[in-house]
Amino acid sequence: MSPSVLSPMFASTDEFLVTGPTHPIVVTLGGDAILPCSLYPSMNAEDMELRWFRTKVSEPVLIYQNGQEQNEELIPQYAGRTSLVRGRLTKGEAAVRIQNIQVSDNGKYTCFFKKGGYYKEAVLELKVAGLGSAPQVHIEGPEKDGVCVVCKASGWFPEPLVQWRDIHGEKLLEFSETHTQDAAGLFSVEAAMVVKDSSAGDVTCSILNPIIGQEKVMAIPIPGWRKALLYADWRKEEFQACE
Repeated sequence: MSPSVLSPMFASTDEFLVTGPTHPIVVTLGGDAILPCSLYPSMNAEDMELRWFRTKVSEPVLIYQNGQEQNEELIPQYAGRTSLVRGRLTKGEAAVRIQNIQVSDNGKYTCFFKKGGYYKEAVLELKVAGLGSAPQVHIEGPEKDGVCVVCKASGWFPEPLVQWRDIHGEKLLEFSETHTQDAAGLFSVEAAMVVKDSSAGDVTCSILNPIIGQEKVMAIPIPGWRKALLYADWRKEEFQACE
């Protein structure tokens, strides 16, 4: 047998390794997440102690001990939201289900298995993705020989990517952008751009979630300068975004 296919050596039948997914688990806001772990070599885990926790053991997401779940010690944000998926415990496979995923669930988790005095753990990563509102695009007025166009969207996670394109689909690179985050951790974005070509036709604003690659878009036609000036007469108080 070549060295590349040698299996780990274990001193006793009580020893094992814990493995989890090597890639992040991606879940959208409001959905359910399944965080799985398994033992190597395969063995019955029904009589083991299992824990899933955040950065410290004192921050448990789920505890399984003495053949049942222990809910008293869970950190408050997970109370009533987690349960053990135990259908394959006899084969050393277990998972925690987290319901109604929130922004605060984003990040790393540790999966911990203990038998007697021996224990091992593995680290998993959960990435939360939130698709927010479609962009709202409007003209705010003339600005430095052009028209100021503003794009706004809210309720996204993580910070979304903003891109402007012209009528031909070419990227427009010169624009300002600001992000804010609300109490729930969701991001709002505002992007402002000056269109200097009166014959530009439509411009499109796209808001992209970088985790799942989904976007929402909105296009707006750009009028000639005379129409823009007339439009500006009753919206002068809003001409700040592109300055």
